[in-house]
Amino acid sequence: MVLEDPTQMNLLGAALLLGVGLFCIMSQNNLIKVVIGLEILAKAAVLAFIALGGASVQGYVIIIIAIEAIVAAVALSIVVNVWRHSGSLDASDITELKG
Repeated sequence: MVLEDPTQMNLLGAALLLGVGLFCIMSQNNLIKVVIGLEILAKAAVLAFIALGGASVQGYVIIIIAIEAIVAAVALSIVVNVWRHSGSLDASDITELKG
């Protein structure tokens, strides 16, 4: 299979990133690694969006990247809070929620 079109190569790269992100989320119990997997999934979606949209989606992509940075910061702050209260980052060790 020869990929001569740059759009096909970008979509193939997005599919590979999607697979790596899903594997990272499904195979890890460490919460930091799960957050990294979620970020890889988001980058795959942005790459596919850019590949299919061309130059007209640049503004949207910048907004999406800014939102991803905010989501990553919030997720990592939740992970730090979980570590402070439970002493572990293993998802299977977290069994109760305290209000």
